[in-house]
Formats: sequence, structure tokens, C-alpha cells
Amino acid sequence: MVFSRPGARACLMVLVFAWTGVSAAQVRTWTDRTGQLHVEAELVGRGSGRVWLRGVDGETFEVRLEELSPQDRDYVEALGENENQEAVASQNRPGAISYGAPRKLAELANRRINESSGLAPSRRTPGMFWTHNDSGDDARLYALDRQGRDLGSCRLKGVLAYDWEDIASFRWKGKSYLLVCDVGNNGRAAAVQMLHVIEEPAVDGQRGVTPGVVPVLQTIFYSYEDDHRDCEAVAVDPTDRTVLLVTKELDVRSYVYALAWPETPTKKALVARRIATVPVGLVTGMDIAPDGRRAILVTYLNAYEFPRQPGEPWGQAFARPPRGIVMPPRVQGESICYGPDVKTLYLTSEKLPTPLWEVPVRSRSEAAD
Repeated sequence: MVFSRPGARACLMVLVFAWTGVSAAQVRTWTDRTGQLHVEAELVGRGSGRVWLRGVDGETFEVRLEELSPQDRDYVEALGENENQEAVASQNRPGAISYGAPRKLAELANRRINESSGLAPSRRTPGMFWTHNDSGDDARLYALDRQGRDLGSCRLKGVLAYDWEDIASFRWKGKSYLLVCDVGNNGRAAAVQMLHVIEEPAVDGQRGVTPGVVPVLQTIFYSYEDDHRDCEAVAVDPTDRTVLLVTKELDVRSYVYALAWPETPTKKALVARRIATVPVGLVTGMDIAPDGRRAILVTYLNAYEFPRQPGEPWGQAFARPPRGIVMPPRVQGESICYGPDVKTLYLTSEKLPTPLWEVPVRSRSEAAD
């Protein structure tokens, strides 16, 4: 258990915040059952009588619920109950897609994928997905299939991976593209963020991903119109290439920004405009369905879907209450995507072994039960 004694805590925390850049707004104080030991950390997962906390040094560690103070146990249980009740109450509302129980498809064979922070389905090779690590890796994308098999990797030429938090796939004018999102900003010090655009690489059945190094077609630089923001959730509207970004907030609300796709490449930072506030906190990933009719946000616990009417601005779609969808327990779950069928959901999470989860659509007979 990673707790510190009160006497050294204040000095230690000042040093850690200064060196790691972790935002104090994203952490709370946790106390052990004796009341003598404390740690500043963020809740990133729970299940099976355990919680996973991410400390201000960026390391994630596991704690048994019984080792926490009664107040912290109550906090975790209340948080889970409230979010699950909201998700269950709205999950299979009339007229909505009916989802079944989540099922784990596989554990990823490639052990280099140890911090899967984004997930996107291939628009070029059916049944394949792309993912990437959060930090500590080079500018590399990994390919995998529904069985978790390793299909190789490729490196983006001429860029560095500072804090890759999400990836989006989309088609435009007959070609498939990937948007790699270097948008993390834990300390909220960076004023400009980056989105790298590449044409989706081919995947050969024998050789895997080809080529091994891919050129970046365009890097989109942007800043938020009103403040420095931390963001882990990015998606592309396939109907017009508008980029949507949802901030990560400790509060029970997050902010949605829209970024118009630049018609011509530019090194000038574009401005992301706020279009909505949503009643969901700690958003860690998102996707937009291939038909542009739904957006889904995921947190460390559950997911929230926002349907959109034909021709409706995203700001109006996000203004309505979302539909909650119960997700499986994960350790630091930060990714979600729609499958090619526009309905089925897929997820991974950080930490080894890396699971690949599917949230299937229920059949008519199952939905009738």
C-alpha cells in the first residue's frame, strides 16, 4: 500500500507536483483504515473488492477496499452506486439500441501495449483495430484483431509522442485516415496541442502492418478559446471532419469543444470553440459512430451516449441528457470505439495484461426477455 506519513506529506507533495506536472484538481486525499497514513491520488478503477489509484507521480497502484478508511470506502461505494444506477436506468430506454452484457474477447498478445489509451477500428481492414500507448513509448501505433493477435506496428515519421491520449479513424473522399491525438495536458501548462493525420496503413496477412514508418500528412495545432485544458477524448465527425474534444474534469461536468478541419495545412494554432457542457466528469475517451448519428464518452466506470438527429448541430445533441451504458470493470479504462456495424462497442484499458472488451447489441429475443 502506497501511503505516506502526515509529517512528510506537505513537503513531499509540493516536490511531486513541481516535477510531475500532475494537476492537483484531479486528486483527492485517501486515508488508510488506521487514519495515520495518507496518499494524494485519483481513482481510476474499481472492482472485486479493490480500487486502483493513480498517484501524483503517475504510477497506478492497487488497494483493497478493506485497507481504506470507512469514509473512503463509503466514497467509493457511493460513487459506483450512483453512476451505475444512472447508467442502468437509461441504458435500454425505449427506442434506443439495446446493449447486452460486456464480454472479454481476448488479452492482447503484444506485451508492448501496456498503456492502451486509445482505440479505433480500421476503416481499411475489416476486423482490425489500432491502439497506442499513453506514455513511455515512441510515436508508434499497434494493430490487432478481435482475437487480440499482434498484427504489427508502425511509427509516425518525424514526430514525438508527448502525451498521446486518443485515436480516431474515419473515411474521407474514398480514403481511410487516422487522427492521432497528442492532447494530454495534466498540468494544464501547455497552451497548444497537436493532432497528427496519417493515411491508414495497409495490413498484410503475412507481414502485418506495411510500411513500418508512415508519413504524417498534416499536424493540426490548436488551442482552446478560453483556457488551458486537459483532454483525453477526441473524435472526428465523418460527415464533415469536425473534430470534437471533451475535456477531463474532476467535477461532475466536462466541456465539449469543436475544431473545424483546416482546408489547407497551416502551422498556425487554430482555435477550438466550446459548444456544450455535459453532465459527465473524468471523461477518458470518446468516439463518433461511422454514420455520424451518435457520440459516446467513456469514464473510468461507465459510458454515456449522445444521439444526434439528422442535420442537428452537435451542441444541441450534447445539450440533452445522455444515455448511460454499463461498462465492465477495468483498470484505468481510457478507450472506447464503435465497431463497423455502427453499434457494437469495443474497449481496452491500461496495465498488463491488456484486455479487449466487447459490448454487444442484444438480439430481439434477448431484448424481449
